[in-house]
Amino acid sequence: MRKQEIVSVLYELHKITGFRMSLHDVDYVEIAAYPKERLPLCERIHKIPKEYEKCLECDRVAFETVLSTKETVIYKCRYGLTEAVSPLYNFGILTGFLMMGQISDGTTDKSDTKSELLKVGISDEEADLILSSTTTVSPDLISSYVKIMTICAQYLTLSNAIPGVNPSIAETAKKYIHENINRKLTIKDICEKVGCSKTTLISAFKREFGETVNTTINRLKLEEAKRLLDLGKASINDISQATGFYDQSYFSKVFSAEYGLTPSEYRKERAK
Repeated sequence: MRKQEIVSVLYELHKITGFRMSLHDVDYVEIAAYPKERLPLCERIHKIPKEYEKCLECDRVAFETVLSTKETVIYKCRYGLTEAVSPLYNFGILTGFLMMGQISDGTTDKSDTKSELLKVGISDEEADLILSSTTTVSPDLISSYVKIMTICAQYLTLSNAIPGVNPSIAETAKKYIHENINRKLTIKDICEKVGCSKTTLISAFKREFGETVNTTINRLKLEEAKRLLDLGKASINDISQATGFYDQSYFSKVFSAEYGLTPSEYRKERAK
């Protein structure tokens, strides 16, 4: 997907939500956004080096939370603005983040925000002007908007819209696992596909992903199983087949060991 097409997606999301939408690479650097300009409050704060560093740190914590949970994270910046971040993947490999933010949910007292602005040297008059330009949206509506953003992030992920760059042996192998998630995969199969020895593959996975090849295979299979369970259409047996477990009882055992619930129990919990 070209940058122009990505900006078009961001524009449509902005039009629906009123949030500023942005795309970030794996190093958290913004590579596309709509609108390009930030909220006046953010533009002003970014001109104060020490405050800008604190804003970046706040975002970095959010990005790292996304990395650990692999789910959309909603958080508030230091000045009470609501923001959200979703991960983007290319065949299971993290390629970036989709972010929406710079809007108030009305729960932060504007007088508190103004007080913080005054502390960093912003005049009373300018602080009032900045705060008057901040859009307020109810928490319920923000929750709905975040769900829309999450669906969009899943679309970008499933369509592999954000390409990876110069994939390593481990990344190539992980992509192969993703593309063959419905098969019973062995390390030998993967080695033959990517053209390396068993020792090289095992070392590459440990170095880049911090886990064994088999752990990665099972994790990706279970993540796909959760996704299919969330859709609520396929039977447990069909999901077992689609994720390469084939034996439903074994699938239930592995799923339960990982998540503390059987596939059926998980589906019931998500349906509540």
